[in-house]
Amino acid sequence: MKDFAERQKERGLNTILAYLEELRASRPSVALAEGRSSKGAQTIATILAAAREVFTRDGHAKLSLRKVAEEAGVALGNVTYYFPAKRDLLEAMLREALAEYVEEHIRQFEADADSPLEILLNVVTFYVVNARQSHRFFYQMWGYAGSDETARETVRNLYRPIGRFIYYMAKAANPSLTDRRIRQIVLQLFSLEEGVKLFIGLGPHDDPALKTAERDIRALARRLLTEA
Repeated sequence: MKDFAERQKERGLNTILAYLEELRASRPSVALAEGRSSKGAQTIATILAAAREVFTRDGHAKLSLRKVAEEAGVALGNVTYYFPAKRDLLEAMLREALAEYVEEHIRQFEADADSPLEILLNVVTFYVVNARQSHRFFYQMWGYAGSDETARETVRNLYRPIGRFIYYMAKAANPSLTDRRIRQIVLQLFSLEEGVKLFIGLGPHDDPALKTAERDIRALARRLLTEA
């Protein structure tokens, strides 16, 4: 018979997984495609992918609906039908990017369902692995966040679900941690991985510290999460 702590851990993990599944269902390529034809769903996915490409390459200021239409190989009218304004498209594209992170979190659950600590360490390590390809996207996203208050609130709202995930996983991994300490750890982990993204992009690529960034951030995260 499972003891109380084990039942609490299982209940917590099930709650987190249900939350991630809810985020998965709300991703724009899924939510906007509901009730539409397969062709319409594919058009939405193509537009979102093109918007991310333009955003990453040119930044938010130079992104336009026309430029996204050209990148996607569709008529401008197709873009405006689903995304009437530039800000609508930017927000949907950023939420779609968040959804890709959610999918990775779910994969980690499926791989290490019995170990909250390993799930969280795997996710933090993934952030750095992913940054080796996607750091430019994050440069542009932070630039967008600094452009006005609405953009800042959009990006803040994007980070909240991931912050909740890390909070609850840390709580499951080390129940002895206080609420205040867990919140400190969430901030420290975010600061670590976002800083590594910055320096991975800046290089130089042969820097010894950057070469071992995945191993090092995993070790630091473990230390933060297992301290009394």
